[in-house]
Amino acid sequence: MPLAFVGTGIWEETDISLKGLEELKRSDAIFAEQYTSETEEGTVARLEKLISRPITVLSREEVEDGKRILDEAQKNRVAFVVAGDPMISTTHVSLKLDALKRKIPVKIIHSSSILSAAISESGLHTYKFGRCATLPFWSEKYKPTSTYDAISENLARGLHTMLFLDLKDGRRMTAHEAMDLLLKLEDERKGKIITPKTKLLLLSRIGSEIQKLTYGEISKLRKLKDLGATPFILIVPGRLHFTEEEALLINAA
Repeated sequence: MPLAFVGTGIWEETDISLKGLEELKRSDAIFAEQYTSETEEGTVARLEKLISRPITVLSREEVEDGKRILDEAQKNRVAFVVAGDPMISTTHVSLKLDALKRKIPVKIIHSSSILSAAISESGLHTYKFGRCATLPFWSEKYKPTSTYDAISENLARGLHTMLFLDLKDGRRMTAHEAMDLLLKLEDERKGKIITPKTKLLLLSRIGSEIQKLTYGEISKLRKLKDLGATPFILIVPGRLHFTEEEALLINAA
């Protein structure tokens, strides 16, 4: 029996593919996780109604450990439901490898990902994106700066940088928090790559009915109250082709 990784798309239950729905209906047990990506509230409950089957939502620890899923998959046909595309998260890749080590057949049903959706909505050229990075919350004893390195390396090559914003204790980083943190990174590293005049593209709730894109200098964006709601994606543009510049200006603040 296969362990099927089923992607539900970037925002709600209707984003899932017909192939994904059929796989869920055939499964003996269905698990889900909701910590690697945020979807519309109630998505799992509505998905249960669509397939007339219960879905067990696992904790982060249970997913990272993998034992509950893999033990079940050695006895029954199991589906693991994740937002976006199943293999974008390294946690899911690790679970897939653990399944194969146990001789459990693996099946992957792909879906839309925020990675591709954000690029598509931005109007920037796909092949001009460099290394992506996550912007993590800082604390008194934890102030990582590796995100700065990714931005710096990409800008040096004229490439765009996509930034995923942190999720901690159920709270998503806001766009304003992210911009403040980028300026703090500059104060810490002093590489002169992020200033109040640095331009960003902010993408809010991509794939939803209320998605919002805003482009402009950090100094101007920080003064705006309505930049949309979490989850956000931030893009630091690199060297722009004239068609990319035109696409960004459509969403200028």
